[in-house]
Amino acid sequence: MIRFVLAIALFLVLGTGVRANCEACPNCDYEQISVSQGDACLNYWTCSGDTITCSYPSVANPGTFNNCSYSESADWALTAGPSEICFSYSGLNSKCEPPNDPYNLVVPGCTASYGYVGENNSG
Repeated sequence: MIRFVLAIALFLVLGTGVRANCEACPNCDYEQISVSQGDACLNYWTCSGDTITCSYPSVANPGTFNNCSYSESADWALTAGPSEICFSYSGLNSKCEPPNDPYNLVVPGCTASYGYVGENNSG
């Protein structure tokens, strides 16, 4: 019976055009690199359990990262990380396409344990 229910759910998600929603890391954080370069943007993310951690290159400490964690159990609010740099909430991506979609809300669960994004800084 469980297999039948899972098969029907998978068919509905994939076969009928129903789009998955994914929780995503904000593209950039609030740490200004410079006026011309803008904010530091997402380098990579990790996902474990119901928590995603988004990592942005640190301006104050080159070679290190600012990590911003968001959790489903906190309604995707910031659960760890510097509040002056991290966004208060993660984002929602209705297309659920890689590389910046750590957590699938339909399944629900991590899409992978980590992902490399390497976005350019905003400017």
